[in-house]
Amino acid sequence: MSHIWAMTLLCMALVIVGVLLLIIWRMSRELSRRRQHQLQEQAQAEYQCLSNLNVIGRAMQEGQMDLMEGCLRARVIIDILDTGWWKDDELAVIAKVSDSASHLHTHQARSALTARERMQEDRHRLQVVSEHETAILQAARKLVGRTDNVLAHR
Repeated sequence: MSHIWAMTLLCMALVIVGVLLLIIWRMSRELSRRRQHQLQEQAQAEYQCLSNLNVIGRAMQEGQMDLMEGCLRARVIIDILDTGWWKDDELAVIAKVSDSASHLHTHQARSALTARERMQEDRHRLQVVSEHETAILQAARKLVGRTDNVLAHR
């Protein structure tokens, strides 16, 4: 009788181990699938950022976007990418210009300003842009150049 109990317990143990192995295998596959999905989403987000930088750079070059606005938008995207782009001296002007405008009001806060205050801020924006216009346009060309090759390989 004890021999039968031992065999029964051994079979039950083998079934339990088998079930646990099956669960581990399924969880491992799910984890792998999720990691792959996360990598794909990350690659898509990076592609979108690079695509947006390309559009911003082109719009700045073609005069379709205010240079200050272009610098502000490019700054946000480059900060998101966090790829060490600020080490490039040609692109550093984007950070410099956006930093010089960080204290200025935008959107609803700007509409709350008096006409005189808005004019003073506009003068400041124009002054910063005129001081750095050549460097900003060179940075825009650099943005387009850096993003064109990435977008072409997609």
